[in-house]
Amino acid sequence: MGQDDIDVFFHIPEWLIVMLLLVAMVAVCDAGYRLGLRSRAEEKTKALVPTIAGSILALMGLLLGFTMSMSVTRYDARRRLVLEESNAIYTAYLRAQALTAPERTELQELLRRYAEVRLRVSQRAVNPPELRQGREEAARLQNELWSHATQLGQKEPQSVPVGLFLESLNNAFDLENARWISFVGHVPPSVVYVNAFMGMVAVLIVGYGFGMTGHRHLLSEALLIVSITAVIAVIIELDRPHSGIVRVSQQPLVDLQHRLPPPNH
Repeated sequence: MGQDDIDVFFHIPEWLIVMLLLVAMVAVCDAGYRLGLRSRAEEKTKALVPTIAGSILALMGLLLGFTMSMSVTRYDARRRLVLEESNAIYTAYLRAQALTAPERTELQELLRRYAEVRLRVSQRAVNPPELRQGREEAARLQNELWSHATQLGQKEPQSVPVGLFLESLNNAFDLENARWISFVGHVPPSVVYVNAFMGMVAVLIVGYGFGMTGHRHLLSEALLIVSITAVIAVIIELDRPHSGIVRVSQQPLVDLQHRLPPPNH
């Protein structure tokens, strides 16, 4: 599957995916029931249907659990990286206090602006133009920070504070890149498709089993359909932490704004 296909999938609203899946599963379950009503299978064959249904449901549970684990792992990684980047920027700011003037003031001001841009990018990640503009501005500030820091390092090659500042600055930039990779890294759409397909197979065989007996249990069908759909919906929500209901908190970066006083403070 190409990158364009992945981009298309992750630009479809979550509620639309869930509604389409719900409608599809209801239709498939009803089709299975009608097929079961018309079945002319022997009693031995009918006895195998519950066993097959149980096996498929067990496989479905394993698949959903595996996919949920993938989504939760990615969600936790994104949340952890927000805190780590905030700490890295603050560490660089504190180490800049040990530098000589006027570079100290210039670098601290650049770091303050960089922290503001990183927060703005994180809060507006759902808007592609603003996301692109924010990342370009962050890259420009990175280049400016690194240029100032390396010039200071050339002026004071034996300075320990300069070396520590360069190290913390490099760490902050690495974490920005790590956050971007975590932002674009999702559970593969093909895995979500397989979950949806297996869910429809499960409700099809359950509906077929009810049809063979001639007695339909609507509550059981509804609970099964809603349960599978709900789990897939949670998987999708966790995998879209900047656009769904379940979002990664940017509070560490918000708090960072209050921890960076003005240069003349």
